[in-house]
Amino acid sequence: MVMGITVPRSEVKEIEEPKGWVLVFGRRKTGKTFLVRKLMRHDYYFFVTRGGEIFDATGEGIEILSYQAFRERIRRLIEKRAVIVIDEFQRLPGEFLDFLHFLKPSARAKLVLVGSSMLVARKVLSTRSPLLGIVKPVRVGLIRPADIFATLSRAVEPAKALKLSPLLRDPWILEYVDIKAPLEEVIDQVVEAVRYACRGIVGEVFLEEDRELTERYEAVLRAIALGNQTPGQVASHLSGIWGNTIKSQDVKKYIANLAEMGLVKRYRIYQRKRFIYKINSPLLDLFYYLDSKLGFYELDVPQNLTREKALTKIPLYFEDFAVELLAHLMGAEPQKSFKPELDGILVKSGKPVAAVEVKFGEATRRDAYKLLEKTQHLKCQNIIVAEKGETIEEVKLLTPNEILKAIYEKKPCISRSTNTANHSPN
Repeated sequence: MVMGITVPRSEVKEIEEPKGWVLVFGRRKTGKTFLVRKLMRHDYYFFVTRGGEIFDATGEGIEILSYQAFRERIRRLIEKRAVIVIDEFQRLPGEFLDFLHFLKPSARAKLVLVGSSMLVARKVLSTRSPLLGIVKPVRVGLIRPADIFATLSRAVEPAKALKLSPLLRDPWILEYVDIKAPLEEVIDQVVEAVRYACRGIVGEVFLEEDRELTERYEAVLRAIALGNQTPGQVASHLSGIWGNTIKSQDVKKYIANLAEMGLVKRYRIYQRKRFIYKINSPLLDLFYYLDSKLGFYELDVPQNLTREKALTKIPLYFEDFAVELLAHLMGAEPQKSFKPELDGILVKSGKPVAAVEVKFGEATRRDAYKLLEKTQHLKCQNIIVAEKGETIEEVKLLTPNEILKAIYEKKPCISRSTNTANHSPN
């Protein structure tokens, strides 16, 4: 079995390279603590509990410090040439940030502040913050596409690794799955894990954000998981359930808060000043989808039924992941297109560089011609991502092996050529 995989994360470089102080932030359960303790070089590590106690876990043992003892220790250590990590620093008294501001002129140490609340980043980087301009923010979310795909490809064939990657971007799930098992068995393992873990994870996120997990917030997450991707669609869905009219403007406030907490992400609609919204984590999305369809959080639902429902979602997660991975490799923004209907458009400096279609299995020449037909007006590269298949000259077929090669070579896996001709199938 290959369980508990350690995924090297590219965020480490962004934290270690700057000489100044760094703020590492992101929602709960994205692997921040593991990243700074196990993957990043540091000399001193402190962890602040919810009760206000401070653990000095620098050595083999753990020393419990009072706030006053901790302050004095930081004052002395910060004059050394060392790397100091303070994890969950937002739980310290508010005056601690002023204390750090006071110490900064004489500091020789690199300070890494780690916070699990998205709200804390906004406070630290606000115009009134004593640390504004002193710390560089580094956001840690789900494992980045290239990191998870490259790591899984060392254990299983790239085609399978690419299909598993969307489900395994939440670091906590890696302890619960055997990636060498058949794909359907891995899906069963994932479903079983999310049944008991996901609602608690969402609750922790709300606790850290000092917001109550109300029925309305959770109802919005369920509506999005069921495919309602705009505030208007969510409002209409909730109105039908509750029997009273919910305004789109009210839903926008809930979605904005969920996005700020890292639970929801948005995609720009190509050439429009509008967005669609999705749950950021496929695991959380899968949980709310299965619970909405089957009530599987509280009911004993047969495994074959949960698997059947999960399999309707997996290709959608795969589609988003593949588009996001290519966007990362190209340094582009992934956008959505409905007219024409495309899985994704990669945009740089406001201009399209690639139109992308994603196939969970094989691609045919017919798929290539259909893509070319849709993108006659777009002056950009046409790409189909598929395990294997046929294509035509004007359409680039990207297989998992080719994408993996581009990751290792750190080169874009598509050219800058554009559509110059329109061909129809014979």
